[in-house]
Amino acid sequence: MKKHIIWILLIFLAATGCEKFLDQAPTGEQTKEYIFQDYTRAQRYMDRLYEYLPSLWTSASPIGGYGFRESATDMAEYTANYGTANSTFNLGNWKAATTEVYAPWTNAYQEIRRCFVTLENIDSFNNEPRDENGESRKETMKGEIYFMLGFYYFDMLKRYGGVPLVEKSLSLDDDLKIPRATYEETKNFIIKYLDKAINILPDKWSSDDYGRATKIAAMALKARVLLYAASPLNNPNNDKAKWEAAARAAREAIDICEETGHHYLYTHEYQDVFMRTYPENNPEVILPALMGQGTVTFNSNIIRYGQATPGQGFQGYGSNSPTQNFVDRFEVIKFDSEGNAIGTEQFDWNNPEHVNNIYKNRDPRFYWTVIYNDQFWITRKIETWRDGSNYGKDRDPKDHLYTRTGYYLRKFWPKECMNYTQPGAATIVAFYFRYAEVLLNYAEAMNEVFGPDTDGLGKGKSITARDAVNQIRKRLVCPATEDIPNDPSKAHFRVREERLNNPDFPVLPNGMPEIPKGLSLDQMRERIINERIIELCFEGDYFFDILRWKRGPELMGGVIYGVDVVKSGSSFVYNKVKVEERFFDPSRMYLYPIDLTTVHAMGIDQNPGW
Repeated sequence: MKKHIIWILLIFLAATGCEKFLDQAPTGEQTKEYIFQDYTRAQRYMDRLYEYLPSLWTSASPIGGYGFRESATDMAEYTANYGTANSTFNLGNWKAATTEVYAPWTNAYQEIRRCFVTLENIDSFNNEPRDENGESRKETMKGEIYFMLGFYYFDMLKRYGGVPLVEKSLSLDDDLKIPRATYEETKNFIIKYLDKAINILPDKWSSDDYGRATKIAAMALKARVLLYAASPLNNPNNDKAKWEAAARAAREAIDICEETGHHYLYTHEYQDVFMRTYPENNPEVILPALMGQGTVTFNSNIIRYGQATPGQGFQGYGSNSPTQNFVDRFEVIKFDSEGNAIGTEQFDWNNPEHVNNIYKNRDPRFYWTVIYNDQFWITRKIETWRDGSNYGKDRDPKDHLYTRTGYYLRKFWPKECMNYTQPGAATIVAFYFRYAEVLLNYAEAMNEVFGPDTDGLGKGKSITARDAVNQIRKRLVCPATEDIPNDPSKAHFRVREERLNNPDFPVLPNGMPEIPKGLSLDQMRERIINERIIELCFEGDYFFDILRWKRGPELMGGVIYGVDVVKSGSSFVYNKVKVEERFFDPSRMYLYPIDLTTVHAMGIDQNPGW
């Protein structure tokens, strides 16, 4: 066990590219005394907390070699026969997915120790800079550490439930048999440190320090922690006070974003939230993942191995295929006789009009997220059809690299990155928090305590649950092609470019139609859940959302569907088909197992059923 939580002071130089404050690190084996004699060395030691934050879509995949966590849900199907942890995970053998299941515990305690080593030695140096008010940099360093303590403890809490609460750097002489705290105790412990961080951290850092934790990042994390605590898994009696606490925390984050103007929904180009625009220039990003961001090519893991079709001209290894379960969530837009969007409805396989126009006039996020049959993509139309024993270029049931669902993932695949022989280059970014998530957290909590159309917080300006969701929908502006300048620097140029190749893409000069008034709390809950799944898809949240909602049998277990596309002359017939049946055991799978070595060494209880 000691190897899990006793960290050896070994620091190495990381080749991190152009990440400004992460661009430097002390090298070689160095003693604690040496590190904390000097401000610069101490700060570089602390900055490793950012490097070891959990990886996101631009870095190593959490389950298996190239599998997204979403491929362990009904959102996607992992197709490749390498990275077998994905398939074993979906069969219920979570213990085989060791990187996802056990590594977060070890990593978190290593970095928690780094936090306390820094706090315990921060007074050993006196050459730190001071701001214009004479305040020592040590104070904001403490704020960053308090944020990181909250982050790393929450990374365990959402997986394992209550954990042992360590509040100092342990030594070999310490008693390591530390009992597990309850969920509530662990949550309160996290909130204590986040409140300290909120009181210390600045709203915004200078350009050289961009990417450090801010007051707003700490507030966003606090809102997320409280939302999880209010959710069915952790709030079985549906205590409305917990929902209200989550709503107030999210509202405080929204208010400071509006007051400072630092963060708001990015409206220039929806797709560019995820690519082309560096996060420092994207006001929606609250805390970027600097490690792993930057220029990628087609041959980067995120594109060639994670998304791209193996089909002719691309030669990818499209391991994570969106499912029909997920595609069906994208609403169908209803138009009046003059072409004005007047509302939406769920896609219905029993509606012949929907099936005969299966990809027409869907939520525009569908076209930015999913690659589907007969869609023009980069150089040619996608072919996931079959015609007797003949198959299109992007379908081969005998090859494990081809989609089994009839879809490929597009969300993090810029068109500039064409194929393996023309890899191109583009910026792809990842982030731990963005403003859209804060709005969705607020909407979910507000609806549970006040319903869809009431703001009972008494915070001045009224923002209801429905208002928050509609902000996200209204930013999806897609003007008519003739109203968009043929200039890549102008807003909505990507919409123009998309529609020229894809006539199915809708015209929405006012964004997505609003969610209407008059829904019940239960109806609004389902609309918020659907909005969250679509807006935050493949960003790492969905897996844990399913757990906190206690919807595992429905959204992790059960049947995974795809689409069978049959070519008939120049047209296609689309049929929903079963791809796989998955397993979820609600008696044990809402929490991760803890490594047995840790259980025995610390004398703690294993999670139920493991």
